Amino acid sequence: GAQLGLTNGVAVDAAGNVYVADSLNNVVRLLQPTNRLVVVGALVDAASQSAIPISPGKIIVIYCAGPGPTRLVQNQPSNDQYGTQLAGTTVSFNGIAAPIIYTTATQVAAIVPYELTGATAQVTLTFQGQSSAPRTVPVAVSSPSLFTLNQTGAGQAAAINAVDRTSNTAVNPVKIGAYISLYATGEGQTSPAGVDGKLGGTIPTRPVLPVSVTIGGIEATVQYAGGVFGNVSGLMQVNVQIPSGVQAGGYVPVVLHIGDNSTTPDAVWIAVAGN
Repeated sequence: GAQLGLTNGVAVDAAGNVYVADSLNNVVRLLQPTNRLVVVGALVDAASQSAIPISPGKIIVIYCAGPGPTRLVQNQPSNDQYGTQLAGTTVSFNGIAAPIIYTTATQVAAIVPYELTGATAQVTLTFQGQSSAPRTVPVAVSSPSLFTLNQTGAGQAAAINAVDRTSNTAVNPVKIGAYISLYATGEGQTSPAGVDGKLGGTIPTRPVLPVSVTIGGIEATVQYAGGVFGNVSGLMQVNVQIPSGVQAGGYVPVVLHIGDNSTTPDAVWIAVAGN
């Protein structure tokens, strides 16, 4: 109902608010849409940032547009468990509410419910009571991906050298015969059964499917594969020993195999030092 005078500028923010410079009245007018559409642009794996199949317990990111919070809102676990509602945001997979890690108007991180079954899932994002059109995504029993330092799923793995708990890098390589910890998501069902949004406790969950790792094309000994204490179910730690025969260097490829599915060959690497 405002009476506009001389308009000579316009701007739009991430939440869809429109600002109009009304120079004749010496004010900035704010136009707020009352029915913003919720649109899902992409659903990707949180580690690889790729639109690969989802799997039970997988950490995912939804890129979207809608009336969500303009600033990132981080969820806080209650009773060691992430909730399924945050700042008016909910995500569902085939009608099953998913734990939410954080939310904004343009990006939401959530965890695929362990109850999910079937070959496909209908994903719906809701902001303040307004829902997106269901988006169909493929579902697999496992869909492994490794976390990397640049958060793209390619390049240097987000790995820890076990000997001193320092980050593995080209200037801080792991020695042959020593152990390294890798971090992944997409392991699928676990034993004991995974609880949606639950933080890891003293009894870790372990993947039901077999886990193996190759380093430099050579199969490595997997000392441990399972949940991470104090971190949400769906994040998996894999401790492996660097096998003899690996050629030392700063770009030694590592591939994670869970069941019949694997991470992309040569996409992720670690740094290995010779003895």
